[in-house]
Amino acid sequence: MFMNPLRFLPTGLAAGSLLAAMVLSASAPASAAVSTAGGSARAGVITALDYNSTGWSYLQVPWTTNVPDFQEPGFDDSAWPTGQAGFGTTNGTCSWNNPTNIKTPWAVNTDILARHWIHIPRDAQQVRIQGTVDNDAQVYLNGHLVQSVKSGNCDAGTIDVVVPAVYLDCCNLLAIRGRDRGVAAYLNVRVTYVKPTQA
Repeated sequence: MFMNPLRFLPTGLAAGSLLAAMVLSASAPASAAVSTAGGSARAGVITALDYNSTGWSYLQVPWTTNVPDFQEPGFDDSAWPTGQAGFGTTNGTCSWNNPTNIKTPWAVNTDILARHWIHIPRDAQQVRIQGTVDNDAQVYLNGHLVQSVKSGNCDAGTIDVVVPAVYLDCCNLLAIRGRDRGVAAYLNVRVTYVKPTQA
């Protein structure tokens, strides 16, 4: 069982360490520009974590490997490598299986465990996780399973779920277990939310 090193630090230092880790892992500031979903533009949609984001902790494992509680916020992933999405192979029949889109290799016929911390304001609305996986994925937020996906051969946009508001916290952990079943692998996601209208 992994121990969380932050639990041994004084409270102020642990909070500061977590905040510093979140700042360092952010790929870019959240953008308040317009996001497109379902083919239509939606004003006021903030991108909290974009496609091709950096700062992912990940681990490739055989299908049968059990990594208890990897999806939980308290899990210690400090020994895992860090990488950038998308994860996958540069060979395959899908348009994104090329060196431009694949930033971190993910071997075929394996599982990938991926974790990323995200800041989402407490008053955020319609927190949405979207993305593509080849082949399957279990998507968690703060330890809660929010979607199970069996997409077959890299069907675009099969990861698409609005997270129940009760699952949200100020510091949120997105965790994904992706499974590849051969030929080519791919995983890339983003997280958006709607900024509440100010009265």
